[in-house]
Amino acid sequence: MIRVGIAGADTAMAGELIRILINHPDVEIVSAFAPGKVGRKVASVHHGLAGECDLDFSPDINPKNLDVIFIDAHSDVADRFRMNTDRWPDLRIIDMSHCPSLDFDALDMAYGLPETNRKQLVRGCRRAVVPRSVAAAAIIGLYPLARHLLLKGDIYVDYACPKDIDTEEKMNMVRQEILYVLNKTQNSFNGNIILRHLDEEVTDRGLKVSIDIPCSLDINEVFKIFDDCYDDHNFTFMLSNSVPGYEVEGTQKTLVTLQKQTADRLTITIIADCRMRGGAGDAVHIMNLLFGLHERTGLYLKAHKF
Repeated sequence: MIRVGIAGADTAMAGELIRILINHPDVEIVSAFAPGKVGRKVASVHHGLAGECDLDFSPDINPKNLDVIFIDAHSDVADRFRMNTDRWPDLRIIDMSHCPSLDFDALDMAYGLPETNRKQLVRGCRRAVVPRSVAAAAIIGLYPLARHLLLKGDIYVDYACPKDIDTEEKMNMVRQEILYVLNKTQNSFNGNIILRHLDEEVTDRGLKVSIDIPCSLDINEVFKIFDDCYDDHNFTFMLSNSVPGYEVEGTQKTLVTLQKQTADRLTITIIADCRMRGGAGDAVHIMNLLFGLHERTGLYLKAHKF
């Protein structure tokens, strides 16, 4: 069993993470730390866990008892793991906190988007950061084109997401994340990423990204480029027609719609659950890869009310 600790276990994202992990067949949650909540039941904060989880908030986290720690906090305990990784060379660290000052290349932290970085995650990686949800969706939509050196000029990324994600500071980091991946993938790309709020309502889990870019390729060629890129991935799928966002809520799936309104323009629409992609789902996805498990373990499609 994979022994898990969580630093910042009282956050909403940590609650989502625990809901996944308590049903993960290869996981035992050993420690759940949250400042000021020592001794309380985890279910007293995450009420939906009542009857499912009897874990108490722990006074500290002992890395010697763990195989992996998830970080979703900025406390002394969490920072101890971020800044002293050499002390525990076998401990896997998955940072979910979207810390504004976190440098992806610092401390040997891998950028944890499996669609673009799976090889690094499965080849002895010990530390990874969870991407931001809007960045993850936009990168999934642009990465196959970047691999074929097809991106040029500025790219406008229109997005709709919950208000707690859509802040100036967070969107600035989203832009940097997208540029980080695109520049590493296509060295010749020298454009900018321009983020624009999409005037559409979404639910608290909703995420929609729309990108319209120049592309003279036939739509069948475009589909082949995307299929070749993602055909061996387990959560990203291509469609020819748009679907409503509730189709993916509560799942790890990302659905990408490819359409050509004119011969020289391509519209890419991406929908996902922003609490899973760029959140708890990606964190578990990363853990599965770090420990050599099948990507879908613990993340299978659940029942959904329509």
